[in-house]
Amino acid sequence: MGVIKKNILIFVFTCISHLCFSQSDLDKNQQLIYTYLFSNELVKAKDLIYSDCLASKDDSRKVIGYVYLSYYYSKIKDKRKRAEALNEAKILAGKTGNPLDGAYVNFGYAGYFMDLNDDELFLNFFNKSFDTFSKSPDGYFMLTLLYFLKQMYNGSFSDYSKTRDYALKTKNPVLISWALSRLGNSYLEEFHHTENKKNIDSAILNYNKSYQYAKLIKEPAAREKSFMVYYINYSYTLNIATPAQYEKAMKLNNLGEALIDHNPKLWKYRTDVYNNKGFTYEGMKDYKKAEEYYLKAYKYYDPNNYYKVTDKIEVFENLSNIYQKLNDYKKALFFEKEIKNIIKEDSKRKLSGNVGIMKSFYNVEQKNQQITELRKRQLLYIVIILLIIVAGVSLYYTFNNKYELNIKNIALLEAEQKILMIQQERLKKHALAISLRLDYKNNFIKGLKSKMTDKTEISMDKIWKEDLLNENDFNEIQNIVEKVHPDFFKSLASKSTAKLSNLDMKYAAYIYMNMDNQQIANILKADPNTVRVAKYRLKQKMGLSKNDDLRSFIQNMDL
Repeated sequence: MGVIKKNILIFVFTCISHLCFSQSDLDKNQQLIYTYLFSNELVKAKDLIYSDCLASKDDSRKVIGYVYLSYYYSKIKDKRKRAEALNEAKILAGKTGNPLDGAYVNFGYAGYFMDLNDDELFLNFFNKSFDTFSKSPDGYFMLTLLYFLKQMYNGSFSDYSKTRDYALKTKNPVLISWALSRLGNSYLEEFHHTENKKNIDSAILNYNKSYQYAKLIKEPAAREKSFMVYYINYSYTLNIATPAQYEKAMKLNNLGEALIDHNPKLWKYRTDVYNNKGFTYEGMKDYKKAEEYYLKAYKYYDPNNYYKVTDKIEVFENLSNIYQKLNDYKKALFFEKEIKNIIKEDSKRKLSGNVGIMKSFYNVEQKNQQITELRKRQLLYIVIILLIIVAGVSLYYTFNNKYELNIKNIALLEAEQKILMIQQERLKKHALAISLRLDYKNNFIKGLKSKMTDKTEISMDKIWKEDLLNENDFNEIQNIVEKVHPDFFKSLASKSTAKLSNLDMKYAAYIYMNMDNQQIANILKADPNTVRVAKYRLKQKMGLSKNDDLRSFIQNMDL
């Protein structure tokens, strides 16, 4: 009896431990591994992965270990070992047959393909992992991490509040502080679009909440990183608030600078801290000090630390602006060219040139062929099922199951096809927006060069104000152009009676976006009379009579 009781206890203990491993909210060591990776304490992370996970006799525990080991290798830029770790996790998950093990593997592959900029595979693995963890009790820790991945993948991500709710359910202060910080950032982004002061208030509220949770973090390195993010976000927000609170912002800048000085693991934030400090000095009209800290930010600038192009060019825009205020226009021109190059490189990376577009079209065509083939098989299964009914009920159920599985595959492929078509449309819209922004920057640089070489006296203050006004107009235009229908130019060309030039296409796009002659002249650096003549010629090419209105015609085209 004693031996039987002992075996029963061992069995119960094994079941309980396995259950705890699968429930990420209860797995304190797994959360500690994440904390070490978060704070860049890579040696501690690797040691715990091996001692707690890979040395375990439980295969599910090893799966978790290999997945986090893959994220460790991503930190040290070792792609080969990262892929090998994920493959080990995949093999073990196949042996266990546990859906949660598979969900961990899919989480690992989602991060892997996100870093490779493979949208299709990222979404595939993300959705599989998310579906499984969302059905699991106490899986909010993993759901939060998945949403963090989605935020980095997609700049237009909208579920920041849901991310915060998931994080709060984990009771993990690292995740909660980080989720609140990102929620604050989303409100700040909204403020830049709407200029609604309530968004600034909401951003500050969430930043302060993130700081309160940061103080609860036990591990010093993770706590200091959370403090650093708070100092950066809050000081920037105080600089743009109305009224601005420069003294308070400067105190936060100094706290961030002090953290950098004693913690090398936070050096990746040097550019942000120095850029914020320069921004504060610029607001206080101390332009020489602002230049000093902007140059420090430029010295430590690393494009790999930023996901958005707007964040990448911020340092260069600030330097261009400050040198214009210091009347050093050669340096201002240099940084304007750098901005142009960054925008161009980012466009190449996101669009991957024509290759990326052709790949999307190829994938859609492949999916169409697969759907057609599966539908043919579906018809075949129906015929077979009818024949099998005569032969026997047992065989009928066998083929019916295959038929139902085939329907699910068709639905999945159709869903993937829709995603690819949406991506194509988004690529076209983004390409148009980048083209207009580069055109604007080229015109600005040419104008600035012309005025600098002219021997007549230049009113740089007037040029700066005019350019700032145009920049504000352009930000609104860029938001509108993203909504232009991708088939607009194709439809326009089909309705014209004469061949349209690139300039004609550009004028038509501006008219479609409801811009008046003065706005078009500002963007193109042209005389309003030139704009009127160009519109008259466009009207003739479209075959319109004197009584026809060009604006109404273009805006009411069938697309």
